[in-house]
Amino acid sequence: MRIVNAPRNRAETVIIATDVIEQQRLLWSANPHDWAQLAEPQMTPLFERLLDLTGVGAATRALDLACGSGLLSSLAAARGAQVAGVDVTPELLEIARTRVPEGDFRVAAMEELPFGDACFDVVTAVNALQFSVKLERALAEAVRVLDGGGSSRFAAAVFAEPERNEGTALQRAMASLVSDGDGDGYAPYGLSSAGALEAALAGAGLSVIDSGELPLAWSYPDIEALSRGLLASAGGARASRAAGEDRVREAIAGAARPFQDGSGAVTLRNVFRYAVAVKP
Repeated sequence: MRIVNAPRNRAETVIIATDVIEQQRLLWSANPHDWAQLAEPQMTPLFERLLDLTGVGAATRALDLACGSGLLSSLAAARGAQVAGVDVTPELLEIARTRVPEGDFRVAAMEELPFGDACFDVVTAVNALQFSVKLERALAEAVRVLDGGGSSRFAAAVFAEPERNEGTALQRAMASLVSDGDGDGYAPYGLSSAGALEAALAGAGLSVIDSGELPLAWSYPDIEALSRGLLASAGGARASRAAGEDRVREAIAGAARPFQDGSGAVTLRNVFRYAVAVKP
């Protein structure tokens, strides 16, 4: 699928913080294949839940914001959807194109979507909105490209509160190695408080029709697999850049010890919030 760009008035173009976006691009490009193979698959149950709630199926025009290496898009395509995705990281998009050759994947920020009005039946954003440079603009763009038909849906998901996620221990261990992370857009729990996601969608003029939580266990066979998955994330990449990979691996191993079983496998029990909305 290839969606033709609609003409945009230059006066409508919003100048966004390109330095922050460049920092995000660098962070997420550290280990794209490890992200695709080890980290992103941990989110599959959440992806499937959102696809179920939005009714993605044959001929659905589906856009995934901050699509990463395209796993959600590939699951949507398997249901018959015509998929598109945007991300700021070209290395991740190359994997997405391999997963879904017929998809339309473009390098773009959420705040400036390169698509015309009302192009999509479903727009998804999983662990994406909290990393936007300007949340209000990102949501306005999502609303703009979403069709207003009765079956159209916008679905977003974020971490629940830090204290309800065992993965927080790993995030804090890595963050402790970074003396100054301001300006890189890293805010994994930016919309985690109760009601924050629903309020953001309502503030963008969307009507929330469903919301809930999904417990999600991230399982790794050993510390090595866990370390590779985390080093491929923005949190791992920023810590590695600040302190070196060896120190990050040591921090991960120490923080993960309470979550290991006798075989050395690591399971982190997390909770995600989601909301589904329609465009009036």
